[in-house]
Amino acid sequence: MPLRIRRKNLQKLFPWKTVIVSVVLLAGGLGVWFYPAPGVDVVAEKANLEADRWQAVYWKKPIPPQGEAPPNHLEPTRGLQPENCAVCHPDQFKGWKASLHGKAMGPGVVGQFHSMSFGGEASCLNCHAPMAEQWKYLLNNGKWVANKSYDPALKNQGITCAACHLRRHKRHGPPLRKNRPSISQAVHGEPERTPFFEASEFCKGCHQHPSTSLLVNGKTVENTYREWLNSPYPEQGVTCQKCHMPDRRHLWKGIHDREMTLSGVTITATIQPRQPEVGSKVTATLTLRNTGTGHAFPTYTTPAVYLKAALLDDKNRIIPGGFLEEKILQRRLNMSTSPWTEFFDTRVLPGDAATLSFSRVVPPQARQLYLWVWVAPDQFYSGFFRSILRRGNNRPGAREIEIALKNSINSQYRLFGRKIPIRPHNRTQQ
Repeated sequence: MPLRIRRKNLQKLFPWKTVIVSVVLLAGGLGVWFYPAPGVDVVAEKANLEADRWQAVYWKKPIPPQGEAPPNHLEPTRGLQPENCAVCHPDQFKGWKASLHGKAMGPGVVGQFHSMSFGGEASCLNCHAPMAEQWKYLLNNGKWVANKSYDPALKNQGITCAACHLRRHKRHGPPLRKNRPSISQAVHGEPERTPFFEASEFCKGCHQHPSTSLLVNGKTVENTYREWLNSPYPEQGVTCQKCHMPDRRHLWKGIHDREMTLSGVTITATIQPRQPEVGSKVTATLTLRNTGTGHAFPTYTTPAVYLKAALLDDKNRIIPGGFLEEKILQRRLNMSTSPWTEFFDTRVLPGDAATLSFSRVVPPQARQLYLWVWVAPDQFYSGFFRSILRRGNNRPGAREIEIALKNSINSQYRLFGRKIPIRPHNRTQQ
């Protein structure tokens, strides 16, 4: 078996054929379906309640139409496209463009809209494209009506600069840094500045489903903010932005980025004896400790992290017959039941560790002991997209789903690896 995760392992324990397309858009939809209006969600004394109240109003979705730009605003700041902002903010634009925020309306999302009503689509747009100008229809007295401010080009941009920084063409942002004079007044008016832009509560609207939403085994489906709140980091002043927007850079790197993932965990391996020998017993442990991730590792339900240990033959293949050990770190849900249930939740909370133990008598064909950690950031979506494509490649949106499936597979990477040579049996010691 080659050193890669087989597709059947990625789909194991999940009945993909029973998944309904409109139900699986987790990344924002559930907060809409079960939580019709934003509100203060007090979950612990460590919450910044003032920031929480502010964000509940600021992140009313869809974000109301911006309307006409004030006449004293200069071009190109009158426009809403991210490229308009790039003229004066090239570094922020470059970071955003490469980020998942800039790709929030990717093929995996768009490909599903073909089979959805706009009500279902809107549940996704709430977080993936939250501006009113990105919505083809708006609710009016309980009915969807054509939106005169709709801009399809803006919709495809996903989570834009304007989504975070504009309300009725008024700029909003964090306080100015020391010794950084503002030059905004002459261009688009002085922004309204608030420290809440640097509070974790700012991210909560899309990265935490409220307690009134669907609970699975006592936890909301999207639970990242609460995981952070229940960690030591709030008391240490470590917010979401300090890790995901260091030095105010618009990066938002997470588990899709290997270096970012490595910065949040510590991985150690022990092998006894240090030089394993054919015919003797070898024992190994592989430990991953959450030493710098401000929430469960991994957070949310889409990624899976695999701790693995195996004995390999002379062609770097895993020796069959029980010479592979594996531990999966993931929150895996069963969405075929009503209500949903949880298969397992083996994720690692801040400060905790997961350990894989391996003990075998080394067979004659063994040449190496291999310990490794494999990350599949989009494990859930890989299976989900396959389930859609099994219904037929001619269905509307299939081309986008094919691209999304390829992207989800290509997002996988090896986080850690260590190979230990196996010595041949020493007959002189018999």
